[in-house]
Amino acid sequence: MKTTMTKRRSRRSKLDTHAHLVGRIPDREVAAMAGISPDGVRMYRQRHKIPAYSTYKRSLKAPPKRQARPEVRHAFKVLAGGRTYVVLAPDVVAAARQAQAAGTVERIEPLEMVVGRAA
Repeated sequence: MKTTMTKRRSRRSKLDTHAHLVGRIPDREVAAMAGISPDGVRMYRQRHKIPAYSTYKRSLKAPPKRQARPEVRHAFKVLAGGRTYVVLAPDVVAAARQAQAAGTVERIEPLEMVVGRAA
């Protein structure tokens, strides 16, 4: 006698039509839409390895903005190529590099410290 095995069909859930919302909104709201208990939504979510809404909500929050620290720059009086310039730079080496565009740097004197954003 030959027995034929039939493939068992999977049972449809009331949540199948709302599956795209599970984990995106609270379980109780999905439950109200689907007409089932919040525990039913929780079990569906866990069975399908969908994280809870609170995890999703946390992932949407932007990280707190860090306040930019003002860049400390110093003013230097630079004699280069026979002319005098004022150069803003974080240190004397950077000031010399900037002044080299005007010619050979002959002299650099610190003037004062300037706190602000770099242009």
